[in-house]
Amino acid sequence: MTEFISTKHFIGFPCTHRQWKADSHCKYVHGYSRSFYFEFKSTELTKEGWVVDFGGLKDIKIWLDDMFDHTFLASSDDPFLETFKQLDKDGVIQLRVLPNAGMEGTAQYVYEQVNPMIKKLTNNRAWISRLEVRENEKNSAILIPKN
Repeated sequence: MTEFISTKHFIGFPCTHRQWKADSHCKYVHGYSRSFYFEFKSTELTKEGWVVDFGGLKDIKIWLDDMFDHTFLASSDDPFLETFKQLDKDGVIQLRVLPNAGMEGTAQYVYEQVNPMIKKLTNNRAWISRLEVRENEKNSAILIPKN
């Protein structure tokens, strides 16, 4: 069986986070411009010969913008979460709460949100086969789902 892969790179999502459990400077609020590199896989192409129609990914871009463009990411177990919620309420930050705001946790969260969108968009014909989430040019996390 032949498998096809196409890729899409979404770049330029400036946001902040912190790794509150870290014993290093990563425990402080800091920011990066994140990017998301998707690999989509299918065994069947569209009538146009595509794995996915890149023009049809607008809802994914809108979701990524809402989640990661000028936002503050907090882990759901951060001991300062209530403080961050108040800052959000006061209009100081745009809070987004993830199970784990680190790169690996972000990769997992994005996969769980976007893969169903891809499957729906393609009538279960295509799926995410690999996702790389970068916080900068030096650091990233890669998620390869088990299918």
